[in-house]
Amino acid sequence: MNGPKKSLLIVDNDEDWLSLLEKILTSEGFMVYTAQKGGEALTLARTRKPDCLVVDLHLGGEDGLRLCCSIKATPELKGVPVIILSGADAPESGSGGYDAFVCKALGVGPLLAVIKKLTAQSFN
Repeated sequence: MNGPKKSLLIVDNDEDWLSLLEKILTSEGFMVYTAQKGGEALTLARTRKPDCLVVDLHLGGEDGLRLCCSIKATPELKGVPVIILSGADAPESGSGGYDAFVCKALGVGPLLAVIKKLTAQSFN
């Protein structure tokens, strides 16, 4: 990656998955922040202003789409791409205002491709 590191905020309540993503994405040259809860994620997003967010659809009793809506409703974050990640089917199109959906069952490769595409677009 050329230029400054792009930053990501990964939000998932599964510690193993979160740790795996952090290791892989850091090795790909990203600055990675992590959170396990929606409130924690929103605070981190406001202070760190990541270039992209990856949000699990089901955050252990919390709703990833609700977090996405909160992010998109925050003026300083509304242009930040949000990827919804889930082991389930994609939510209805247009719900939550997310920018992309990736199924966890497909592995990290497709997620990495979407992250690279969205972070490249955010700097054009």
